Amino acid sequence: MNTKRLVYIAIFTALVTVGGLISVPIPFTQVELSFQTVFVIMAGLVLGGRDGALAVLVYIAMGLLGLPVFTKGGGLGYVFMPSFGYLIGFPIGALVSGVLRSRIKDVTRGKAFLCALVGMIPVYIVGVTYQVLILYYYIGSTWAAAIGGVPAIGVLFLKDAVLVGFASVLYPAVRRAVRYRTA
Repeated sequence: MNTKRLVYIAIFTALVTVGGLISVPIPFTQVELSFQTVFVIMAGLVLGGRDGALAVLVYIAMGLLGLPVFTKGGGLGYVFMPSFGYLIGFPIGALVSGVLRSRIKDVTRGKAFLCALVGMIPVYIVGVTYQVLILYYYIGSTWAAAIGGVPAIGVLFLKDAVLVGFASVLYPAVRRAVRYRTA
């Protein structure tokens, strides 16, 4: 691994961290509205699947080691938070968006947006599943209450789709400025 790769991985780890620290609680749910997903997906698009996923895994490792990089702090106890499933899905989302982008010869804004949207799907599948399971099995919510928050996830997906759309518009310029060669 060369220095340039390490620096770009560190930059995207920092961006994902900042995106998580900018958050707004969603009323009547246990989920925070953050800007992490856009940086996670952009890491995959710009750095490629492997390095994008690695940037996110470094972020998760830092949080689990106790650094307060997650939306509500850090530490191993975070595994029992309903929102931790989204963190589990983040490296998969970066990997998927990066792998898809790398298979496209001429990446336009529209193609970047499609890669980003497909990359968001595993984030939400893992996140929603984990959230419901933690609410039901660990927190002790009724099954109806655990599933009751799922429709609010549509709002989050829509918010992330809009943000990823914005990132896709910026993607070609960011890609030219970075000149990062995916491995």
